[in-house]
Amino acid sequence: MTSFLCNICGAWNEVEVFQTEPATCACGSNVRLRALIHLMSMELFGQNLNLTDFPVLKAIRGLGMSDHQGYARILAEKFDYTNTYYDREPRFDFTEEHPRLYRSYDFILGADVIEHIAPSIERALDEMCRLLKPYGFLGLTIYCHPSDQMKEHFPELHEFRVVPLGSSDVLINRRRDGTLEIRDDLIFHGGLGATLEMREFGVTELKAKLLAAGFLDVHFLTANIPEIGILFDKDVSQPLIARKELYVMDRCVRSQLIDAWRAALTQSQHASDGATNEALVRQIQSASESRWLQLGRALGVGPKFEIPK
Repeated sequence: MTSFLCNICGAWNEVEVFQTEPATCACGSNVRLRALIHLMSMELFGQNLNLTDFPVLKAIRGLGMSDHQGYARILAEKFDYTNTYYDREPRFDFTEEHPRLYRSYDFILGADVIEHIAPSIERALDEMCRLLKPYGFLGLTIYCHPSDQMKEHFPELHEFRVVPLGSSDVLINRRRDGTLEIRDDLIFHGGLGATLEMREFGVTELKAKLLAAGFLDVHFLTANIPEIGILFDKDVSQPLIARKELYVMDRCVRSQLIDAWRAALTQSQHASDGATNEALVRQIQSASESRWLQLGRALGVGPKFEIPK
């Protein structure tokens, strides 16, 4: 039996047969998603917080790459966050340039996405780095082959379509030199089309490509954190944070954080005052019901109590 507190929804779970990839919480989270949120919490706040306990800081701007709705919905409540898709609205293609959005985002998240981005992956990683603020970070999960070798499945992909043919699907590609290529050795993750696996990464090559794109540091999470349901095995996708610089909150975020702290303090004080008042009422009621006090009032002596409102 594996017991843990989900750091996304805050639910307590007891799982008889624990596996890393299938969902192990009712919110739909698995090891890779909980690891991604843990890394994000550590980067933003320096400690592990449940996502539901994140303060509301709309000055923090984030972008999602087909993020799971189990945490995307909460991120949208906490931050100025937009979840985007390659194949439906709101669309966002990281292989294209978006100069008006450069240096706009505090974070970009993607769980098991970049293996599906069409070549070249370097172009997409460069664009992600340009979209981030100078202290922004990229949070990813991605399967890395144990051999530590990277393999591009379709290195000459240019103009292509995945089409059904008989009982299976094939990829038809027109290379840049005009020649046609037809491939039927396709691997899909959970669907067709945009879920076609374009490549397998190795840790060494992945880190090298992130550094070449302009990230200053890449941190991989490899340690188990059993209390929040992060227990790795050889099949789990690799969670990581790629940062341009160490994350720091700008003035707007700090101001909102202070406002949130003051509001929580005021609410706590009101709750404490209310609890004190309720305790006083109970004490007065108890004293009023004392048989000695009732006898004294019958004789015209003893105190009179007024219960506060």
